[in-house]
Amino acid sequence: MGQKRGRDAFVSQGFDTWNKKDAFRTHVGGVDSFHNKTKEKCELLMKEKQAINVVLRRQTEAEDHKYKARLRVSIIVVRLLLKTGLPFRGHDESVNSENRGLYIEVLKAIRETSEDIFNNTLENAPKNKVLLIIREEIGQDVFALLVDEYSDVSKKKQMAIVLHYVPSLGFVKERFIGLVHVKDTSSLTLKNAINEVLIICASCRRKDLLREKARERVRKGLCSGELETGRGLNQETTLVRAGETRWGSHLNTLTSLMKLFADVLVVLVFVKEEGGSLANHQQASRILTYFKSYEFVFYLHMVYDILHLMVTLSKQLQRKDLDILEAASMVRGTMEAL
Repeated sequence: MGQKRGRDAFVSQGFDTWNKKDAFRTHVGGVDSFHNKTKEKCELLMKEKQAINVVLRRQTEAEDHKYKARLRVSIIVVRLLLKTGLPFRGHDESVNSENRGLYIEVLKAIRETSEDIFNNTLENAPKNKVLLIIREEIGQDVFALLVDEYSDVSKKKQMAIVLHYVPSLGFVKERFIGLVHVKDTSSLTLKNAINEVLIICASCRRKDLLREKARERVRKGLCSGELETGRGLNQETTLVRAGETRWGSHLNTLTSLMKLFADVLVVLVFVKEEGGSLANHQQASRILTYFKSYEFVFYLHMVYDILHLMVTLSKQLQRKDLDILEAASMVRGTMEAL
């Protein structure tokens, strides 16, 4: 009743004082009471148009409609290009390219005639759905990678990638992943192309992006005079994983994080926008918000100072020529500093 908590008579204990009718009116309460709100939700749930199964079916039908709109226009474009013998891909299919290839350009022309097709194709289409479903089917199991190289009519080398695996149902599946343009067929080129296609190599892409941003930051710092050159300075660094048994390794982790903090934020933004799964998007978003908070920066510097003092003390206590009095003095000095 309101903000007060009553008995559990109408919930679990049961109601036995039937002669006290006022208890029912008190329980029902006003318009905004818990009873009336619950009653309203129950009535809404029992309405056919708002039932859970109806809502789910309506959402499923909407998704089917979007899928069929994408599939229908894709088949039209594919038939046209196959009939005329024209190449599908372009030299530069990036968003900023003036000519992204016949498949995309024809699709762009068709989608301008229909709002339904426009809202469900190209940049408005769901991303990485096929790869996500395949990854869920494979799970933690093994899989084979089938790679074949060929040249199209324009003598442009293409690499086809197919995944070969056995899902939980027990029968063999082969799923086409995509076509990738390659400049040559060397093992390094093919490896890099495969890394770009599979979501399973997202961590490698993040590390490469982190190194690239760090090198760019050092280059700009050297050019502007903010950084100095010298032996052992400005060496390439990356994030260090903290060890489970050596607590001193946490200092190395914090040190690398503080050096690469701006670059780490860039990588988090990349994962937030381009991550392979919804969980990656959400996790990167939460970490990014926390990293930008005053609370995190304060804790980062505080823990770094504490670990720095403790690691320094630990190294001094491991000296073979250290006597007990000097060790006790070091411990007292460290405690006072803390």
